[in-house]
Amino acid sequence: MIFIYIIFSAILLYYALKYGIRNGFVELETNKEDLVYYKKSDSLFEEIGDIYSKVSKSKSKEAKAIYNEAFDIVLSEKKPKIIFKELTEKKEEILKLSIDD
Repeated sequence: MIFIYIIFSAILLYYALKYGIRNGFVELETNKEDLVYYKKSDSLFEEIGDIYSKVSKSKSKEAKAIYNEAFDIVLSEKKPKIIFKELTEKKEEILKLSIDD
């Protein structure tokens, strides 16, 4: 009797894993574009942070405000494409500050 339970459990585990993994791959494929934009946004935010650290002291308050806005954008629940677009604009703003030194 125990042998039948073990076989039955193994069969159930097999199908649970099979369909669970398949659904995971399907979901990954549907969210692939979002994941790409999240990765791009992460890199862009890192660049903004690097530029912020190099801005002169005279413009540090403006740069900090831009950096804080960029941070808020990253944490927002907007669509990944919109986040990337807004971060690109913030990078341009902070670049202007660093160039105007």
